[in-house]
Amino acid sequence: MTSTPLLLAGAFSRQLEREAYAEASRLLCRSAPHAPEEAGTCHDCRRVAEHEHPDLLVAAPESDRHVHAPRFEGQAGGKETTIPTALIRAIVAESARRPYEGERRVILLLDVDRTEGAAFSALLKVLEEPPSATRFVLTATRPRLLPETILSRVVVRALREKPRSETAAALRRLGLSAEEAAARAAFVPGDPESAAGLDLDAARQERDELLEAVSGLLLEGSPAWGVILASRLPAEDAAATAARLELLARLLRDAAVAAMDPAGETVVHRERFDDLERLGQGSRLDLLHLAGEALDLASTLPESRRNPKLAAEAFALSLVALDQIPPSGEVR
Repeated sequence: MTSTPLLLAGAFSRQLEREAYAEASRLLCRSAPHAPEEAGTCHDCRRVAEHEHPDLLVAAPESDRHVHAPRFEGQAGGKETTIPTALIRAIVAESARRPYEGERRVILLLDVDRTEGAAFSALLKVLEEPPSATRFVLTATRPRLLPETILSRVVVRALREKPRSETAAALRRLGLSAEEAAARAAFVPGDPESAAGLDLDAARQERDELLEAVSGLLLEGSPAWGVILASRLPAEDAAATAARLELLARLLRDAAVAAMDPAGETVVHRERFDDLERLGQGSRLDLLHLAGEALDLASTLPESRRNPKLAAEAFALSLVALDQIPPSGEVR
């Protein structure tokens, strides 16, 4: 079996994490082949699923996702947003250890695109010549952020994103109503498991607050609504702020489409169709263009040196300035 490191790439971090654990089960299972439904009775597979297998090591930006990760210099509590360089170096040293039970050890590096830049040289060294009894599995939602030297040392497996309709159908099979399945798929279009576990009330509240603020700004022309939008877009970190910008972009796109599609067949957040249609018909601005700008900002924010809070606020306040510009030929 090849020891070439594997990189799982896709749009949803948790979906990639589940696939990484499934790959770890395949690598550590000593009773394979067996059917997936038999994994619960397999000693190795069960311990991988329960994060207890001694030959499994998992590191991620958040310490609560670690499994048997080594201690490292400067280790502290708090909310982590990257995989620290010191942890990568500790893992490189740990990777040379022999397996405790089976033929190999498996090291999962989750969300490796959120690794500190200084760590890549240490990671590259072990990926170039991984220990013979160690297998590396990496995940990344933004593989473009990884250095070319890293990408050249791994086999990339891209996970197919499910269409929104397929996600909704999967949720229906779990017993959800058509309405709730569609609502959940609107927020998490390509990952049924994440959609099923979504806090739908919280997601709806966040969406409705953004829609209220951007509608107030673009329909009433009130700078006060711009200030409210500027307070609602920023989140606790760059990744969460980018997610809110993406949600705002989808709402702007939905509003533009709702104004042209009375049936609402291609509107994602159909449960808010009336409000979206009103925004699409009443705004003087090019909503699709604004949606594109929000997506552009969201795509670069997690890797940017910009302060995410200030960047999101600046985007919201730029809409205030745009809305104060009268259409060509109009005098205010």
